[in-house]
Amino acid sequence: SFTIYVYDDENDHSLEGWTLRTNVPGIIDVYEQYIDRDDVEEHDKSKSESDVLVAKVTAIGTGPVVLEVYDESDHYVRGVEVEVMQPDRAELRAAGPLFIHDEDRVSSEVDVSPKVIADGTATFLVEWYAGDERLHGSGALSLYSDSPDVVDLWARESVLDEDRDWLTITTASVLADPAEISLVDLSANGELVQTVEFSVVGDAEVAEVGLIGRSESGADDGDWLVVLAQAFDGNGESIWGVAFDWDLDGVPEPGEGDLFRYKFEKHRWSSLAAEYAGMRAETDIQGVEGYVDSSNDISCFCSARPEQGGRHIGFGLLVLAGLGLVRRRRG
Repeated sequence: SFTIYVYDDENDHSLEGWTLRTNVPGIIDVYEQYIDRDDVEEHDKSKSESDVLVAKVTAIGTGPVVLEVYDESDHYVRGVEVEVMQPDRAELRAAGPLFIHDEDRVSSEVDVSPKVIADGTATFLVEWYAGDERLHGSGALSLYSDSPDVVDLWARESVLDEDRDWLTITTASVLADPAEISLVDLSANGELVQTVEFSVVGDAEVAEVGLIGRSESGADDGDWLVVLAQAFDGNGESIWGVAFDWDLDGVPEPGEGDLFRYKFEKHRWSSLAAEYAGMRAETDIQGVEGYVDSSNDISCFCSARPEQGGRHIGFGLLVLAGLGLVRRRRG
């Protein structure tokens, strides 16, 4: 199943009695609808009192379908076309850099054979494609590996503001064969889509660690910002799944992880450091309090404003679609 949000894009308007339907059967089934009076766009104060029609739906087949909105008088308001497709390939993005929200400074793209630290846990966003078309949503991912260096695998979903599929992998502390590639099969709706070749490496492969933070430009006092710690091999290739020790102005922070969240306080400078396997990286931040976190916690991701118009979604996957409404009659 997935969730559709319908809101009035022009005026504060009661959506009581409004419904979402499809123009053809057998592709998307609308099984629950209700009115939510929380604003779908948190920072848009002009719509703070708008109703939101929330529709729970399930993709049950493939093909194009129009999601149609009708008002309380059963008059057609607007439709948006989506196409339900089965993915034929997948790409991974590392979760950590996604928290920085700046692909130019720190890319979330991973190598063809991503490196994961032994005795570590790493999380990757799974992006589905059908040919060159990006499929939006989540819910159909399943994983399999018979590699002795893969201790556990999770197919996970984040379903707050935005529905996504995530792969989380935990590796063995003692490697059966350091030169062996660990194969992980990614399937959608039970159909094999992609096999990823993970390389599990020991601490000796870590040649450098680095820190990069979300830009403090434009931040207000009290805003929570984040710093990401990364590990690299001798060729500058990222090693994922490393849990770092942290200290703030020389005082150790409890816990281990690849993220440090801190409260921004302008001109109150502190020295933040992360350390792993005897290697250390430092940076200055404007803030004096924070806590260690991990990119394996995917619950805090949020979405930007949903696109309008036609879009493609994955068969069997969850999707977040927004319909900004213009009141008009069909024909």
